Amino acid sequence: MSAPTATPDTHATESGAPAMSTITMYSKPGCVQCRATARGFAKAGVAIDIIDVSTDPTAAAMLTDWGYLSVPVIVTPDGQRWAGHRPDRITDAARALREDNLACAPH
Repeated sequence: MSAPTATPDTHATESGAPAMSTITMYSKPGCVQCRATARGFAKAGVAIDIIDVSTDPTAAAMLTDWGYLSVPVIVTPDGQRWAGHRPDRITDAARALREDNLACAPH
């Protein structure tokens, strides 16, 4: 998939260290479910990092180690993972990311 990779958004944790607040999608060219998932996140207003496992053998090996045999594989900032196009999970992850970003906004 040739979609651009977004720059990760970060915010400070209680310790002051930056915390990732970006969703990562592991993908490969020609993947219909990957394109649908990326469109779902875009529709929800969420920028995602896209990692092409066909050009990143380390990422491909990591997915295999995790037990995934197909893409897309989604990883959320809170560590949740799933495979396949899951509109319900996209909606939930987008909502959680928005709530987390609101909680981290300066008051």
